[in-house]
Amino acid sequence: NTLADRMQHDGWLETFLQVRFPKEQLVVRNLGFSGDELTLRLRSAGFGTPDEHLTFSKADVILAFFGYNESFRDEAGLADFKKELADFITHTLSQKYNGSSEPRLVLFSPIAHEDLGTPNLSDGKDNNRRLELYTAAMKEVADAQRIPFIDLFHATRDLYPKIDQPLTINGIHLNELGNRYLATLVDSTLFGPAPA
Repeated sequence: NTLADRMQHDGWLETFLQVRFPKEQLVVRNLGFSGDELTLRLRSAGFGTPDEHLTFSKADVILAFFGYNESFRDEAGLADFKKELADFITHTLSQKYNGSSEPRLVLFSPIAHEDLGTPNLSDGKDNNRRLELYTAAMKEVADAQRIPFIDLFHATRDLYPKIDQPLTINGIHLNELGNRYLATLVDSTLFGPAPA
């Protein structure tokens, strides 16, 4: 989704991965696309399917960011979202994008909405209420499917008041500093403390 799409502009996560695993010769392909949902991916005709792009990239590990756009369905859409997410997991793990083995998959929740304290932007309270519902739904499905799940919602909600400058440009899209903090969080959650 947009979170993943925008992360590529600063490159912090890729940097942390390369520093942590310097001998692995990792190749990172960011296939995030603004506005993507599990079952809605608006593209030009002939763009290709997610499976085609993951096969072309020979994906071994997939970091999947979903839930923000879907959260606008509110409580009425939770059951459908959980089914769509379970179907996505089942389908993804049945593929052999690298030609020989099923991929590893990690799910990430949306980040929290940051209240920037300006009358020109939403304070994010209603948005955060919905995002928390969808984060809980993602955790439930991930746990049932035994898939690693990273809760970015609660982590960023707790982080925003601790930092003395904004981490987003508008409450929902991270700025460069926000992407650095998020990459640090993802790296340490997946792999433990950073190497010295």
